[in-house]
Amino acid sequence: MEAAVNKLEAMFQKAESDLDYIEHKLEFEIVKNLPRNAPAQENPVKLLEQLRVIKSRYRELSVEADQIAREQKEAVDFIRSQLATTFQLVQKLQEQSDLEFCPLTDDEQWALEKVLKSEVLTGAGPREEPCAGSLESQQVKVEFEPVTEKMFMSVPQSVRQTVKLAELNMFYQHLFDHFISNKNSSALSVMQMNKLNMKATEPKLKTLKALEILQLDKKGRVRLSTKHS
Repeated sequence: MEAAVNKLEAMFQKAESDLDYIEHKLEFEIVKNLPRNAPAQENPVKLLEQLRVIKSRYRELSVEADQIAREQKEAVDFIRSQLATTFQLVQKLQEQSDLEFCPLTDDEQWALEKVLKSEVLTGAGPREEPCAGSLESQQVKVEFEPVTEKMFMSVPQSVRQTVKLAELNMFYQHLFDHFISNKNSSALSVMQMNKLNMKATEPKLKTLKALEILQLDKKGRVRLSTKHS
């Protein structure tokens, strides 16, 4: 934008110079060629007056262009100052926190330096923190926690029926792998679970539901409870 304003200002200056030349040229031709007793309607003075008006308007536009250029520069300087302050604040937060951040790419570094036009990034250099892959590894990973004997025995016998703890945990492990490890979100019907060789039974489903490990919708489809999200 700044380059465009400068170009416009240069155009105004050239136009004004051209008008000065035309005015002087006309004045010279008038003095040279106009008869002394020429009728008033043939006097080109009015044309010169119009040129002076045009010149005046060009000067006004040139002043306005200068004002726009100054305001634009002030705005750019303010933005650069705010961006530099923000960048330095982010760097301090990185240093004070335990989180690791990806370094700027060469293109990002160049673009930021281009905008700031300062030494704020000098010496920052590439950081050695691992990037996206390591950020994923820093995220809390949900681990499978089997049903304990105490939890199992807290469910009434009428619900558990003949289910054994080992069988229940094996079924629970299948569900956990499907929904959490494999990141499937769609609820499963009993038929779908058995197609996946989960060996789903009603007592197993009711026991895990009583332990608030899984949820059953109105159609009897299963998904793990929200605590695993």
